[in-house]
Amino acid sequence: MVKLLKYGNTNCYYIKGKKGSVLIDTDWAGTLQLFYRKIKELGIKTIDYLLITHYHPDHMGIAQDIVDNMGVKLIVMDVQKDYIHWPDKIFAKDDRINFTPINTKPVIISCKESRKFLQNLGIDGEILHTPGHSDDSISLVLDDGVAFVGDLYNLNSAAALNDQKVDDSWKNLLSHNISKVCYGHHEQIIDKESKQMKS
Repeated sequence: MVKLLKYGNTNCYYIKGKKGSVLIDTDWAGTLQLFYRKIKELGIKTIDYLLITHYHPDHMGIAQDIVDNMGVKLIVMDVQKDYIHWPDKIFAKDDRINFTPINTKPVIISCKESRKFLQNLGIDGEILHTPGHSDDSISLVLDDGVAFVGDLYNLNSAAALNDQKVDDSWKNLLSHNISKVCYGHHEQIIDKESKQMKS
């Protein structure tokens, strides 16, 4: 089961497996009360793990708050571990923002280990390293064809960017037979015949 959590500017997603659940991304610092309202509205009572698609302020702003207040474990992919404090300096520039930096010991796993990790939650899928928007960007791809890609540049604009990292990330994603892409700020369907995106 997948639920969209939109309580600010970023699309966050809740994936419930047979044995556990994962929240993908959060919103800006200061949105914790909005987050609580949204999960209550959606009937979400527990979250086991939090996965951040990339460590930019609008995707990880209340990550530590959720960990501290709900007992959620933070998953950090090994390709992300050097980036988790990158937003700290951005939030530090504005003392009006109530931001808590990551200070918990995360569960660090590799992309190769991700399928087994997700299977333990009763979720069929895997986590891929998909750099392009940022070097720490990852995507969670479910076996049913749904991909959660954060802010990866969409397939239509990727060719015009002439960026090898973006091209390689899309080749990797498309090799997993994806049919729906859930971005951090919109969703699109893939036309499998042309490999183009349709709204």
